[in-house]
Amino acid sequence: MEKLRVLEEKFAKLENECKQSTLRIEEINKNDNQRRMLLPNIDTTQTVAFSAYLSKSFDGSTFGTLREIVYDKLESNIGHAYNNYTGTFVAPVSGVYAFTWSIYVEGRPDGSGDQGEIAIELVVNAKVVGITHADTESIHDDDSATGFVIKSLSAGESVLTRSSNVFTPQGHIMSGNGRARWTFSGWLIA
Repeated sequence: MEKLRVLEEKFAKLENECKQSTLRIEEINKNDNQRRMLLPNIDTTQTVAFSAYLSKSFDGSTFGTLREIVYDKLESNIGHAYNNYTGTFVAPVSGVYAFTWSIYVEGRPDGSGDQGEIAIELVVNAKVVGITHADTESIHDDDSATGFVIKSLSAGESVLTRSSNVFTPQGHIMSGNGRARWTFSGWLIA
């Protein structure tokens, strides 16, 4: 009887060790599959995304250069990182972000005979990291441009768009008129 009890204890111990080994193997396979499938090991609980647009058109010649664009209407602001009163996005967490912005200009002559032209920069911490340029060649000619940048940011770094000093803005800056919108969007990708 004593031998039977000892064998039962040994069997229970071996059965427990087998279960623990199986759990460890499953965990190793799960982690290995993630590595092989190139799945990122990131915290997905933090979602950051915004999309904003200009609600009104304006005359480019009165706008000037190196002026921050304030996209006053929000489509979304998940994470509350974009300020639609200043036009600035501030990264709430460190990570890799994608940014896109679109511009639209119509050729309207000013006193000098210039048509529509503008260049807009994407600026990260006072450094230009992207630029778009739209240029019309005749009256009532339209032109648009879209920029896209992926940038690694630390928490607290700021991103904005502004008019470039490469070209003095000219013509009619069209947005929110039912034909086109100036937009600025960004989101955390990793």
